[in-house]
Amino acid sequence: MPSEQELAGFIRSTFRSVWTLELLLFLKQHQDRAWSRPELVQGLRASDSIISTGANALLAAGLIILDDDKTARYRPVSADVEALAEGAETLYGQRPDAVRRLIVDPAADGVTAFADAFRLRRD
Repeated sequence: MPSEQELAGFIRSTFRSVWTLELLLFLKQHQDRAWSRPELVQGLRASDSIISTGANALLAAGLIILDDDKTARYRPVSADVEALAEGAETLYGQRPDAVRRLIVDPAADGVTAFADAFRLRRD
């Protein structure tokens, strides 16, 4: 299991938007087949641009592969990368706001943002 610092760094560096994380989770949950871009647009109800940008980020991070026919499927490049993806999925399921803060606040230090996400705040 990755440390909190490793997980925060992974989330910040891999996911430029929550859409990219949602794309990863969709492909991970449906890894029994490959998905074309139009199918991903429809399945996630996203734009072609969002899917394209997200797929490029996930490909660069070693989380997906693109087949010869340009379909995407979840296939982490290593067990370590898979563990980070699992950690991100678990944290997003338990603390979605913490993950969103890590993604949308690039100025904050990853560990500080991660810790702050668990604080109880008065609004």
